[in-house]
Parts: sequence; structure tokens; C-alpha cells
Amino acid sequence: MSEDPHSHGGPPTYTQPGARAPTHAERTRTLVATCDSGTLSTVAVEPAGYPFGSVATYALDEEGTPLVLMSTMAEHARNLAEDRRCSLMVAAPEPSGTSRLAGARATLLGEMVAVGEDNQDAATATYLTAHPGAYWAEFPDFGVHRLEVVAVRYVRGFGEMSWVDAQAYRTAEPDPIAPAEDGIVAHMNDDHRGHMRAMVGHYLDVDGEVTDVTMLSCDRYGFELRLDLAAADDEPAVAFGRIGFGEPLTDGSRAREAMIALVCATQG
Repeated sequence: MSEDPHSHGGPPTYTQPGARAPTHAERTRTLVATCDSGTLSTVAVEPAGYPFGSVATYALDEEGTPLVLMSTMAEHARNLAEDRRCSLMVAAPEPSGTSRLAGARATLLGEMVAVGEDNQDAATATYLTAHPGAYWAEFPDFGVHRLEVVAVRYVRGFGEMSWVDAQAYRTAEPDPIAPAEDGIVAHMNDDHRGHMRAMVGHYLDVDGEVTDVTMLSCDRYGFELRLDLAAADDEPAVAFGRIGFGEPLTDGSRAREAMIALVCATQG
């Protein structure tokens, strides 16, 4: 049994020996790639020096650099003209019934730089691919800016967080099965709870009787589970688990065969 970094004083996490998990750089790239808006914080001109938050939509280049379309009339553009330092905070939508503080979020810190004239058309095309309805991109006061990332702070939830090296963020690959994750998780929870219990019994050495299993997330390397345990001292008990795939998945269509392989191994 290994203990998850965010579980000190809380439920334990049981990890299959050898199971791989995404790095925080990979998790950050995936989060930022699956969202398209965040909170842009700049240093206010007036009142001077105070943090100023704005809603910002963005697209990404191949290295995960946010491309932000902004008007010269925007207050945050005025602020950035005086001080290019800023941050962009991106948060995953919280699952129904959970605290927003339990969800993943990342803050990208850096300097906002106007894209040069020679590259404006290409940058605008990239932005419009992510936001095809942004007709105002053609207005003369609008232009695309790049957030040159110098540091990243990633928070996965309660107690699990780290600073991510900017170069590690740029070179990390967004998870290729992220677009299919919600469907995979829903299908497993709706139709395969018995199979998940079999996998838990085979791959994880859980201390206690597992009464129910719920898949929480799935990525290219494996998946994470909530384990409901038989009550101890008349109080419900819970733990978490991680089981890995035989090899990283290259897209969501490979999840089914990977799950079948894991289930078949429990029957051998």
C-alpha cells in the first residue's frame, strides 16, 4: 500500500505495484488543454499595484502557451501596457455535489507579450479554431497576445499540489484520452461495477472489505477509484485506489481493450 500525497490524516490510497500516474506537468497540460477560459490577473494601474482579475478566453500553441485575444480598450490591456507580469488561473469544472476546492486548477505565471505583426494572422487563426464565434477578432482594436510562462502552480485537490517547471509544462503531452474520459468513467460506473470490484480484489491489497467501487477518473496510464469499505465502529469507511494499464493508451478507443485485458487477468 502506498499513501497518496493528499491523504495524510485522511483516507489511504492503494496503488497497484508498478502502476504509473501522470506527472503534475502532464496533468497541468491536460487541464489547460481541455479548458478554454480562465481568470487573468494583472497589476492594476488604478488603484495602483492591486491585483485585477478578468475573465479571459484563450487558445494554445503546440507548447501550451496561451494565446489571448484582447482589446486595447480593456482594463487588463491597460494594466499590461504598464506591467507585463500576470497570471492565468484555469480550473476544471467541479463534479456535481463536490466542493470547488476539491477540483483541479492551475495557475500559469509569466509575461504577456503582443504577437508580432508577421504572426498575428496565424495566431488569430489558432484562436478562432478554439473560438469560432469570436467575430470581434477582426475589429481593429483587438490583437492576440502570448502568455510567456515562467512558472506553474498546480493543485489537484485538497493537499496535493506542487510547483511545475515551465519547461516541463511546455514539453508535456496533454492526455490523449481526455476527450473520452467522461464517457469511459460513466460507462464503467453504470455497467461494470462488478468487474471493477474484481480488479480491486486482484490488483490491490486493501485493508478491509470492499463493499462498492466507483471510478473517479481515467487517464492514459490507468484509472483511479473510490473504495467504499465495510463500516468500522459503526462509521462508514472509504479509501482510494489506482490501477494501471499494461501500456499507455494512445487514444480513448483503446480503453475498452485495456479494461478487458485487466479483467481477464483476474480470471486466470
